[in-house]
Amino acid sequence: MIEYLESRIVYENPRPHVHSRHGYFPGLVHLGGGELLCLFVRSEAFESPDATTWIARSRDLGRSWTLERPLYDKRAVGFETSDSFKATRLRDGSLVAMGYRFHRHDPEQGIALEETGGILPGDVVVTFSRDQGCTWETPAVVPRSRPELYEVSGPCVETSSGALLAVGALFELPDGTNPSGQCGVLLRSLDGGRTWDDRTVYFRAPLGNLTPFEGRLCEMQSGRLVALVWAFDYAAGRHHANHLAFSHDDGQTWSAPIDTGNPGQASSLLYAGGDRLLTIHAHRGSDPGIYVRVVDFSRGEWRPVEELNLFGANLSQTREGMSMREMFSSLRFGQPSLLHLEGDEYLATHWSVEDGQGKIRSHRLRIRPR
Repeated sequence: MIEYLESRIVYENPRPHVHSRHGYFPGLVHLGGGELLCLFVRSEAFESPDATTWIARSRDLGRSWTLERPLYDKRAVGFETSDSFKATRLRDGSLVAMGYRFHRHDPEQGIALEETGGILPGDVVVTFSRDQGCTWETPAVVPRSRPELYEVSGPCVETSSGALLAVGALFELPDGTNPSGQCGVLLRSLDGGRTWDDRTVYFRAPLGNLTPFEGRLCEMQSGRLVALVWAFDYAAGRHHANHLAFSHDDGQTWSAPIDTGNPGQASSLLYAGGDRLLTIHAHRGSDPGIYVRVVDFSRGEWRPVEELNLFGANLSQTREGMSMREMFSSLRFGQPSLLHLEGDEYLATHWSVEDGQGKIRSHRLRIRPR
């Protein structure tokens, strides 16, 4: 069912002996007519204050890429920030990019604070484009009802009802506390992304001990939503297998979390028709790699029917009991995603550190029904 076709480089530093420039956290969107847009973070180091979202574009369905420019001028913020955005193409042809940014007032301070185990303060942000991603509005801050910064690391989804939905995990506050508890927040917009409601909790483990990082959302049939996450226990410093939650009412209510049994960290998913999902996972542990799976999700049960390891071995060194700071510094690949191209072809993308350089890679696949 899964046929591997080829691999390409979306971004790599053309002059690493002159400048330190790494690529991380890619997200693809199909603009139609063979044109793809990739938003990714470019920075001089994994946690450097200069990290910001850049635009790359392909006009041949991802076979070649042109680096264009930063998504926006960070000087408009008024102080240094590091950001990450993912784009979504809406039915009216416009683009919305959602993400988050950290406040970098001290250029020598990393994102994870050694003294407390907490995370820098920041904002959830959103911006819009009406010219195929050539120009973007100055990002607007999305108000939050909780004190913690939300890790909105995936794109929002436009559902059949016309609502925009996004999911976020709660980072600990700079002082290391987590007053709202370990849970996942659903953000909903009914006006095209201009205003958002964050009152719904879409993910809460029965013991309240899991934070759903790197949440990714897709709609199957109308109103039937599935969210796939990297489940992490802050208190124990323990990684769990990928978990998911699902909704049958356009995200108003959600199931209890389901353990997939797959030892993944960052992951993503697409609807593949009927009761099937196409998923992609960054695996840790003894058999690391980027894995693609076809999953039978009938009756709300996770049943993989085929898988393929696309990339990676001995590249991830995360272990149980790691602090957030140690985990950031040890990651060697991650944040994979999938994009339907045309017919039975798909494009998988992720970042990886190879020969000391952060690169953005893509893999072309053919997914055929049995």
